Amino acid sequence: MKKITILIFILILTSNIIFAQTENLAEKKSNKFSFDQKYFALSPLVSPRICFGMVSTSKLPNKRFAETIVYVHACETFSTYKQYGIAFRMNQFLAKNKKTSLFWIMNVGLDYLQMESLCLDPGGSNCDDKNDVNAGIVPNIATGLGYSFKLGNESFLRLELDIGLKWFLSNVYISFVW
Repeated sequence: MKKITILIFILILTSNIIFAQTENLAEKKSNKFSFDQKYFALSPLVSPRICFGMVSTSKLPNKRFAETIVYVHACETFSTYKQYGIAFRMNQFLAKNKKTSLFWIMNVGLDYLQMESLCLDPGGSNCDDKNDVNAGIVPNIATGLGYSFKLGNESFLRLELDIGLKWFLSNVYISFVW
């Protein structure tokens, strides 16, 4: 739990520093791609994780909004399962001129996954052996749907579901964008 708290603190601190720097770039108008909002998400059900990121919003020629989200995510449970990753997410809203509607999700990223052996073999593996750990890099490529609810001035609560090629087939997110 101590490691998760430290990781969350570092991620929040880093996101605030990055957000402050990207605001300066946006003010200069020298860069077309700028981060204008923050992203926080929890995945409490299928594959638990916590996500922090930055959002860049743009309006497409068809008057629909599109968002690019760059985020990091992490999960650590009782030292038997650890997952850390980085991903890029594209959201495209279906309604014209508003971000409170149904939207498509496209997610691409990489996850580092580490799991201890489950020790279910009655005559085989030794559960006391701490060296029996499986680790590797797993792709995180998914598509899905979400719905965005407006909470206040440019802040949104979202419910998201994705499915794809990743360590666990599908995931559900509750996210907040401000």
